[in-house]
Amino acid sequence: MTTLTVNIQNEKDLPVLQEILNRFGLSYHIDSDNDHTFSEDEIKDLLQTRQDFLDGKTTARNWIDIEEELNRAYN
Repeated sequence: MTTLTVNIQNEKDLPVLQEILNRFGLSYHIDSDNDHTFSEDEIKDLLQTRQDFLDGKTTARNWIDIEEELNRAYN
């Protein structure tokens, strides 16, 4: 067995490549760089935070603080 790794830069190319592999009868696995999928609750919280900001109920945060918090949570 031989393994081929392909890095696809343009997502529009993926269906074309899948069709080619299918026609050749080759099995494949798609692995995305996306390590985290947001839950519905996380998305709801993010949208509420956005709305609170637009309504003037909260202020913007410094990007460095946000980045440090994300690094602690996901690294």
